[in-house]
Formats: sequence, C-alpha cells, structure tokens
Amino acid sequence: MSARVGPNVQGKRVPTSEEPKRGRDPVRSRLAILRAATAEFSLHGFSGARVERIAAKSKSNMRMIYHYFGNKEGLYLAVLEAAYSRLRSREATLNLRHADPVEGMRTLIRFTFDFFASNKDVLALIHAENTLKGRFIKKLPHVQAMTVPLLESIGDMLDRGRKQGRFRAHIDPVQFYVSLVALSQLHILNRHTLSVIFAKNISDPKWLSERRAHVEEMLMAYLEFGSPTFAEAGV
Repeated sequence: MSARVGPNVQGKRVPTSEEPKRGRDPVRSRLAILRAATAEFSLHGFSGARVERIAAKSKSNMRMIYHYFGNKEGLYLAVLEAAYSRLRSREATLNLRHADPVEGMRTLIRFTFDFFASNKDVLALIHAENTLKGRFIKKLPHVQAMTVPLLESIGDMLDRGRKQGRFRAHIDPVQFYVSLVALSQLHILNRHTLSVIFAKNISDPKWLSERRAHVEEMLMAYLEFGSPTFAEAGV
C-alpha cells in the first residue's frame, strides 16, 4: 500500500500526518511505542487496549506502529516478551551461580519481592495473560528459554546447600520458585480487598517491609528445616 502524498507547496512534496517524519530515530521511536503500549496493555488488557491511544501517547502514528510490529497482536507479543525479558535480565545480574547458597537464596527472595513491588506493569501483564489462559505467551518460545538459567541457578544453589548440610533434600526448583512468586504477588493483586477485610493499609511501606521480612524468613525456614543444622539445634 503506497503512502498518501500531501499537497505540494512551491513544488515541494509535504508529508501527511500518517507518514513517519524524516530523520526520526527508529530505535527511539520503537522504544517509545513499546513504553506506551506497555502502559496501555497493562491497564486495559489485550481486548481493551487501543492502538490509537498508543500512537497518541508515543507521539507516533498508526502507520509507524504497524510498520514496526505488524498489527495489534504483534505489538502485544512484543510488550509481553519485553516484560519477561526485563525480569529475567535483572535476575541474571544477581550472579547466583557464584553466591553462597544461603545468601544467594535470600538475595533471590528479596529481589523477586521487590521486583513485583516496583514493576506493577509486569505483574498486570502477567495477570491479564492468565485471564486469557496463556493464549499469546504460547507464541513466544523465547520466554521458556529465558527461564532455563534461573531454574538452573536455583537447582545449583539447592544442591550446594544440601551438600553443605544447610538445606534439606528433595526440594523441587519449580515448586520453590512458584511459591516465591505467589508470596511476592498476592498482597499486591489483592491489596484493596485485603485492606478492607483486615482494616489495615496493605500498601503502607512499613507493612510491606514487614511482609518482605516475613516472606524471606518463611521460605528460608522451609529450605533449612530438617537439615543437619536444624537437627543439631534440636528443632
């Protein structure tokens, strides 16, 4: 489909608003679109999101969005993959393979809790995708590959901790991580109802700090319970 040509002024062709501006930085434009789309999809989900609003917020146009991403689904897939990539890339900086197993686990627990607290757009995208029964994430094979290093790191820490007599045996890395994610998310997803039920502001920084410490100690107690260290202490 050819671009629509605007009127001529003194023999010069004038681009219409539907055409990308000359000299536009494609990398910066694509990132601006992704940022606006992330906000739109996390707020409205796939069905409720509108490409027109994304174009306006990113100061781009529909033609440019479709040029970079193909269609609305392509844009949503890019946003979803970028969200998981943000989580996985930051996990990778923890360098868990070279960490003391106990301190490494504590670091992972704190990081995961803090990540979802400060990246609520990622949490919203994951929650929305679950309401769609994983319809789109199935089309992102890289998401599974991105998760492999994390599970390997957890498995390595569990194995080293067991050999050192600091962790109990037979802990499944996936089961552990799912428990960690659940404990890092539930209070955020249900903060409004929990605040009413318990007459307590679940979003209060002091309460969140106490929650963070509670989650860390509960998970570490699970890892360490039954280890020789606990047995020696008479637990």
